[in-house]
Amino acid sequence: MTLQPQYNLLVRELEWEVVPSCLDAGLGLLPWSPLGGGWLTGKYTRDTPPSGATRLGENPDRGVEAYGRRSVQQRTWDVVDALRQVADGRGASMAQVALAWLHDRPAVTSVILGARTLEQLTDNLGAAGLHLTAEETALLDAASDPQPADYPYGGPGTEQRSRRIEGGR
Repeated sequence: MTLQPQYNLLVRELEWEVVPSCLDAGLGLLPWSPLGGGWLTGKYTRDTPPSGATRLGENPDRGVEAYGRRSVQQRTWDVVDALRQVADGRGASMAQVALAWLHDRPAVTSVILGARTLEQLTDNLGAAGLHLTAEETALLDAASDPQPADYPYGGPGTEQRSRRIEGGR
């Protein structure tokens, strides 16, 4: 069985519970929106709201990828900058690097591509067989780490997990 969640360098929170549960149960993940609605391709910039025939150019307020929502987060630009650095070093596109990173994540069986043009599809398929080095993966992991809230995932939450309950076992 394969689950189909959104999962990419900008949406990693499912690593806290979903990925470990999938690994434990022998389930695979088939992520949709692996390029974060275009954010992970490098086509959006800090200073210029999107326009024209792009997903956010046609509707800048569209869903979780909304320009106003993502562009104000420093983490977005940290991820974009790290992707660009790895892509430039590899002679690959940012989309190819993002797809390679995702495909090599635990429990991921494949990804659902949402290419709008033949050029995008051809570029995306260029990620087949691309595997990042440990250093490249570590750079992308650090830039995209969502930094969980203290509860239930941070220190206080971790402390609560081992707390003995009065009358409990």
